[in-house]
Amino acid sequence: MSDISSPTAAASATQRVASWLTHMGVSTYAFDDTLGLINPLWTVTRLHARVVTKTAETPSAMTVVLQAGGAFQGLKPGQFVMIGVEINGVRHRRAYSPRAIEGRRDRFAITVQRQAGGKVSNYVHDNLQPGDIIEIEQAGGEFTLPAQTPAEVLLVAGGSGITPCMSILEHLRREKAATRVTLIYFARSRADRIFARALEGLATQWPALRYVPLESAVNTPGEASSAAAATLSTELLSELQPQWAALPAYCCGPAPLMDAARQIWKDAGAADRLRLEAFAAARPSGDPSVRHQVRILRGDLPVAFEAPASETILVAGEQAGHAIKHGCRQGICHECTCRLNSGAVRDLTTGEQIHGEGQPVRLCVSAALSDLSLESLN
Repeated sequence: MSDISSPTAAASATQRVASWLTHMGVSTYAFDDTLGLINPLWTVTRLHARVVTKTAETPSAMTVVLQAGGAFQGLKPGQFVMIGVEINGVRHRRAYSPRAIEGRRDRFAITVQRQAGGKVSNYVHDNLQPGDIIEIEQAGGEFTLPAQTPAEVLLVAGGSGITPCMSILEHLRREKAATRVTLIYFARSRADRIFARALEGLATQWPALRYVPLESAVNTPGEASSAAAATLSTELLSELQPQWAALPAYCCGPAPLMDAARQIWKDAGAADRLRLEAFAAARPSGDPSVRHQVRILRGDLPVAFEAPASETILVAGEQAGHAIKHGCRQGICHECTCRLNSGAVRDLTTGEQIHGEGQPVRLCVSAALSDLSLESLN
């Protein structure tokens, strides 16, 4: 007989009851709400997790270990998990890269980099405490290793972009894979390098890992970059890993690093070997004086506003005073996706133009290139 006190057994039991209630026409959300009063980790539709510990990694990065309920299906290395927190009565969602806790499918760690003005990152640093309950979603994303582990991989990270790469590294090390790994990690200094000590230890103990920590260029106005500052380039890649264009490659970090990687692999005719992951909000670089008319149809209540080329469509709508449905603000959850009826936009995650009737447009990572007519899909 199974132990109903265990998270997995409890989740299995509640899932069976939830399935029966759905068959009977009863809302599983109402069932979840009732379960949440008993134990939030037993919910099966709206998943929750309890904060176990918080540990500082750098002056601006914090690792949070989370205990999920038994309904959490686990994760693949490199995936992301959406978390939801309530701040001043408003629910905010963000995506973070979890790292598995060995031997625990229901426990994982996320590392959160404090962002200037970042609602969720600052809340996690300043307010979230052990014992608190937050909402989570099942892990997702394609920044993962193929089913057949490759003989060699290249990882390129910048700043907090090390988190999904660290998840992949820990998985390969834990599975004792024979994979050879080159990790190129850009950070402003060792003090800003998340997992610095752990990575140095891995490189010492694991002959298959070549770890290359590099000081990145400083982009803050008024600050000069060190003469030793490095940027991603074809020359750098060829020096560190001559076979880079032939290897499966993974890159995660700030927008300039991602843009450079996208162009380098495209120029080399190897774009299909590069996977990218970005968790920072996309920022257009257009002229703020160039403005386009945007009209979004949603039921019987159309929304109209001007969108400057220097803002995403979502931010432009919010600045005009409209409440536009959205979730993660990172192009991941697709809750702000609209159907394009006319006009053109630039997808900030790929740099590509989207035009033509019927194309999906994620408002949070798209900038208007012309007047737009859109139709909400959610």
